[in-house]
Amino acid sequence: MNDTEVLDQFLREVSPTIEELVTQALRQGRALQHMAILLERAFDGSVRGGCGSRREIASKLGLDQRLAAEQRQAITSAMAIAGDDVPVVLVIHGEGHLTVGIRRLPGALVAIS
Repeated sequence: MNDTEVLDQFLREVSPTIEELVTQALRQGRALQHMAILLERAFDGSVRGGCGSRREIASKLGLDQRLAAEQRQAITSAMAIAGDDVPVVLVIHGEGHLTVGIRRLPGALVAIS
């Protein structure tokens, strides 16, 4: 399985979590235009992360030395142009490497009233 397939599979697995995080954030009064999701799957399969402001998540990942400079820049750029889409950063720990991706989910698809 290539990196894109691994990221897509992880995204499908965590879709209910993403929906729950976005719904909870919207109920707390957060705007879609400011939120992002960061989810990280450890080598043992456990998942951690959450919903935060785009600025906070971009700042955190921008300093994360586990990521290549190109990855950090791509994440920051994607956050800046996401608009009403919800940026979802996915980090998967593999044997000796990280697989990193960002998906922009249309706000209308993840916002549940």
